Amino acid sequence: MAPLNILHVFRTPVGGLFRHVLDLSRAQAARGHRVGLIADSSTGGARTESQFAEIAPHLALGIARLPMRRNPNLSDLSALAQVMKIITRSDADVIHGHGAKGGLYGRLAMPKKRALRVYTPHGGSLHYERDNIGGWLNLTAEQILMLRTDLFLFESAYSAAVFRRKIGDPGDRVRVVLNGVAPDEFEPVAADATDIIYIGELRDIKGVDILVDAIGLLHQQGRAVTATLVGHGPDGDKLMAQARH
Repeated sequence: MAPLNILHVFRTPVGGLFRHVLDLSRAQAARGHRVGLIADSSTGGARTESQFAEIAPHLALGIARLPMRRNPNLSDLSALAQVMKIITRSDADVIHGHGAKGGLYGRLAMPKKRALRVYTPHGGSLHYERDNIGGWLNLTAEQILMLRTDLFLFESAYSAAVFRRKIGDPGDRVRVVLNGVAPDEFEPVAADATDIIYIGELRDIKGVDILVDAIGLLHQQGRAVTATLVGHGPDGDKLMAQARH
C-alpha cells in the first residue's frame, strides 16, 4: 500500500481516547504513513505535553492544537473552519474522528480533496439516552452524521452493539479493533504500589466518584484499601474534595 496522509481529530488529549490515538498513530507511522493530530488546546497538563513531545518526531503532518468546547457552541464554526484548513494543507487521505466532538469535526469537514472519513465514538454520544432533549439531540446528530461516515472503527464489540441499539446499524462499514498493550507494560509494579489504580479522565460519568465512595465505605469497615487516581478532567477538584472527606 502506498503511504497515506492520515489525520486524527479529537478533543481531549487525556485518558483512554488519547492512549488509543497515540498507539494508533505510532503504528501507522511505523508502517510508513504520514500522520498528524488535531486536538483541543485547553485540556491536558504536564503529562499531556510530554506525550505530545514524545510522539512529535514520528508525526510527519505535525500536531495542531486549537480551542474545542465539550458542549455545542458557536465557536464550533470557527474550530471547524480551522480543522478544514489543516486537512486541506495536509492533503489528507484519511480523516479519523475520535469521540463525539472529534467525530463531528472530522465528518463535517469538506476539504477540496475527497478523503476517507472514519469515526470511533470512544463512549461520547453513546452515554446518552433519548429521555431528555440533550440526549435526543446528540443521538439524532449521530444518526445524521452516519451519512457522512465511510468506516466505523470501534474499540470493543460492546461499543459497536450500543451504537447499533441507540443510533443505527452501519452495516458492513463496521470494524472492531481492540485496544492493545505493549510488552513493557507487563513489568512488575513497585512493592509499595496502591491496591487500585485508575488512569483516565476525571469525570463522574466514568464512575470515579463511586470508586471514591466505595473506598470510604471500606475504610469505615476497617479495610484499609488504597487507590491512586491519575488523570485530568472537569470533575477533578470535586473528586479531590470527595476523597478528603
